[in-house]
Amino acid sequence: MYFLRNLKSAFLAKCNKKDVHLHPKRNYKQNIHLIKMKRKAIAIALLLLSVLTVSAQEEIVRDKSVYLEVFGPSNYIGVNYDARFSKNSKWGYRVGFGFGYSSSSDPLGDASTRAYSVPLGVNYFVGNNKHNLELGLGVNVGLYNVHDYILEGMDGNDAAGNPWLLGVKSVPTKETKFGMFGFGTVGYRYTAKKGFQFRIGVTPARIIAADNIYDRKTVLMPYISFGRAF
Repeated sequence: MYFLRNLKSAFLAKCNKKDVHLHPKRNYKQNIHLIKMKRKAIAIALLLLSVLTVSAQEEIVRDKSVYLEVFGPSNYIGVNYDARFSKNSKWGYRVGFGFGYSSSSDPLGDASTRAYSVPLGVNYFVGNNKHNLELGLGVNVGLYNVHDYILEGMDGNDAAGNPWLLGVKSVPTKETKFGMFGFGTVGYRYTAKKGFQFRIGVTPARIIAADNIYDRKTVLMPYISFGRAF
């Protein structure tokens, strides 16, 4: 029994070995099929990689931003929204809300002005997504609460009963005026990959309608801003 069992095992092993070598065409076809499958898998992987790369590059483009601006078109300080007219466009616009304040004092009285304004403008970029020269034009319209004073004479009578100017006194006044000035912007804009934004430059401005609010018709103001691009 032991001998027959060993003989049977040896015969089956030999048959299996022969079976492997008796079908070379089948093994060749299997190898070709495996090679084709591998090529298809590599092609699909490369296609997915290219799609993901393009998507990542598209996400880096940040064409909108919100920033806090000091001086410049915002008067004293302001919050602004900035965006491109279309994706990847060099042309864009800005709109915001600004606040300004000034005061003066002398022996006769105190004066102050509070400005609530809206800067509106268009801008153009020269550069890439990260570093840009920013050129812009716009207008700032607003209401100005002016606290001032006027001098009034203090009348009296002399000993003979004749009118006599005893002196002058300051009388506080308060009124709201409309103001508007046109402005330009020439500056540098930096936008980091993660969205941090920094701007700095100069703003030449020309008074359009002031109603005696400003002392000068033409001014040159610096500006600086920090914000977030998205």
